[in-house]
Amino acid sequence: MSHRPLDSSHPDYATLAPLVEAILAQAGGFDSFAENVPPLLRRAIDEVIDAPRTDRFTIDQTEKTEKTYLGTKIEIFLRRFLKLSKGKTLDLIVNGVEVDIKNTTKTDWMVPRESLGRPAMVIRTNEKKALCDVGLVVFHKHYLGLGENQDKKGRLTAANRVNIWWILNEFPYPPNFWEVLPKKQREEIINAGSANSMVAKLFEIMQRVPISRTQIEVLAKQHDYMRRLRKGGGARDILTKKGIAVLSGIYDKKLINALGLGPATGEEFISVTAKDAAEAALLRAAGHID
Repeated sequence: MSHRPLDSSHPDYATLAPLVEAILAQAGGFDSFAENVPPLLRRAIDEVIDAPRTDRFTIDQTEKTEKTYLGTKIEIFLRRFLKLSKGKTLDLIVNGVEVDIKNTTKTDWMVPRESLGRPAMVIRTNEKKALCDVGLVVFHKHYLGLGENQDKKGRLTAANRVNIWWILNEFPYPPNFWEVLPKKQREEIINAGSANSMVAKLFEIMQRVPISRTQIEVLAKQHDYMRRLRKGGGARDILTKKGIAVLSGIYDKKLINALGLGPATGEEFISVTAKDAAEAALLRAAGHID
């Protein structure tokens, strides 16, 4: 699903409608928001996991303090993307209104006292399903559960999620394939041998889906990690012999679209084996296969 606005009769409509309109305008429209925010969430999560330096592969392996920092990192990325400033008390100023930003990797959001009665952007990521939610809500006290934690934070109750104006709802974002990859295939990649062989095995197994530079870096284990993917001693030499092309989200954007493989950001690559003569002709014309 995508945009799910509140009904115009909702008591929070007048508060949230201009905020949603302003946020989407800053993003360059809904399509631009939907194209750019999900990869932004992926990048924030990957940077917190920091797999190349920690040998961790999933957000569940991170510490509690790191999960808290994930929310801060997403705030920073969003402010930069939307070109909006931080408020004096809350995380964002939209149309002169201070808006909080709350992130969760679970199911609900904790609400501090300073956010009571004020609008907030709520963000949720589900790494197992690679689905995200981004919406706006007013944190009215009667929307919150009575239970409070040690920090005196309330919790938006499940019953009151109907009061969220969803900009993105159960919307796909780039997956952490270590989460979705079956254990057998994951072990096949990790046990492939050299770093070049592991990168090649990754692209052989994970075809027709975007793979980020971060995931390549996890396996490459060297400063110039993209060297593992290049021709002339890299994984591409292994893959070319098997008829597998690796397309760049920057340089092969038109070809990716022509093959119906997109979208892929400039930080991603997609591997593909031609499934028919038409695809083979496109890949051959672009110099990706012999």
